Amino acid sequence: MEKECTVSSESTWRSYIVDLYESFKILVKLLLIFLLCFNCSQTDYTRLLNLKSDLNDSVAVVPNVTRTRIFCLIFTNDYGNDYIAIHGHATWIKNCDRYLFVSNEVHAVLEPLLVKYRDRWDTLKVSLFHVHQYYAADLDWLLIVNDNNYVVLENLRKLLKPYSPDEPINFGCKMKDTDNQTYMRGGIVLSHEALRRLVVEGFTNASLCRANDTPYATEEMGKCLKNLGVVDGDSRDAMGRQRFIPFPPEDYLANLSPEVEEWFAKRSFYEINATTRQLSPEVISFSDVSPSTMVTLHYYIYKLRIFGRKVLPQAQNVTNHLENDTLLS
Repeated sequence: MEKECTVSSESTWRSYIVDLYESFKILVKLLLIFLLCFNCSQTDYTRLLNLKSDLNDSVAVVPNVTRTRIFCLIFTNDYGNDYIAIHGHATWIKNCDRYLFVSNEVHAVLEPLLVKYRDRWDTLKVSLFHVHQYYAADLDWLLIVNDNNYVVLENLRKLLKPYSPDEPINFGCKMKDTDNQTYMRGGIVLSHEALRRLVVEGFTNASLCRANDTPYATEEMGKCLKNLGVVDGDSRDAMGRQRFIPFPPEDYLANLSPEVEEWFAKRSFYEINATTRQLSPEVISFSDVSPSTMVTLHYYIYKLRIFGRKVLPQAQNVTNHLENDTLLS
């Protein structure tokens, strides 16, 4: 009788283990299906571009000694930094002289600086401290953007050419808040001296720069820079059109809602009229750009060749164009 009970118990345990194993296999299959569906919805648009073979990308390899050194500091969103940011990493960011991502999560490809603060102002301050401490000798200008910006570095170099990085100056889409305090949208460009003043003089003095955290980082940056004597550079083109666009290209061209249009006209430091509202051919940055639009822009700017027009020249000729302030055709 005791033997029969033992056999029955062993049989029950075997049955339990078999059922557990089968359940585990089903769970693994469901997990694989979920991951497959997630990957399908998170399309890697960069696979559609041959990012290494075309001569049209030669502009990205101009020797650093012949051009202004631009360091790009890219802040990732809390959600999707392995999706949105990776498209910037594969496209326009390669044109930065050096770059650094900032995130609150580890990522094998982006290798970001890990900063874990709730609001943006403290995150920005810690990041700028880090850049100044470890990279100040390697930059003339610092470009601060989000991972959903798309930036044409060649047009930024053209804008910066008349200025010295030793001047306390910053650039961007100049806006004003309800108190007429100015700040930048669409990306912020700091000269080497502006960065130094922020880190050395501003962030260590609560009377000049806010000490406690706030989600309104760009507005606080504007106040801080003014207190430090950093001037706002005019980033508009010769016709007064913005070159830092705080919207996606498709929205700015056709689809801004009346409410957003009114907000932009009201908050823009410069007058928005029929001429200045047009999209400049010298655009430097777009904001809130989707991954698909990011790759599309990269293709149109660096890949598409139009019959009867010259392709982009080789690296040395690009340097000559930048030095002589002539357009590429």
